[in-house]
Amino acid sequence: MPRHVKLLLALSALLLAACSAEPPRIAFEGLDFELADPGSGEKLFNQSNNEAPACAACHAITGTGSSIGNSLAGLAAVATERVAGQSAAEYLYWSIVRPGQHLVAGYSNLMYADYEDSLEAADLADLIAYLLTL
Repeated sequence: MPRHVKLLLALSALLLAACSAEPPRIAFEGLDFELADPGSGEKLFNQSNNEAPACAACHAITGTGSSIGNSLAGLAAVATERVAGQSAAEYLYWSIVRPGQHLVAGYSNLMYADYEDSLEAADLADLIAYLLTL
C-alpha cells in the first residue's frame, strides 16, 4: 500500500476517534500548574498508581528508549514544537489522557489508555510539571 494511502487512513482513524470520543474527565483548563509539584510528579512517574502501570515501566528519561516506549530525554523542548498551536503542557496532557492522539514516529499506540481514570487533576498537573523538567 502506498505511503500516502497509509497516512490518509491513519489520519482518518485519528479524526474519527477524536470525534467519537467522550471529552476527558479532567479538562486541561482545570489543571492548576501554579500549584503543581514536579517532585510529586516524579514519584508518580516512577510508581504504579491505582493499578495503572508506572510511566517508567515503558519510558526512559535518558538514552534512546525501549522497545515499548520512546525516550523522554529532552521532552520539554520537543513538546513545545510537537503540535502547532499547543503548548508543551497541553501536548503532554493529551499524550497522557488520549495517548493515541499524538504518536511518535516508529512507535505504535501501546500506551496504557486509562491514566485519566487513575489520576486526579492535581496528580496530572504534578506529572506534567515533572515531564516539563526533562
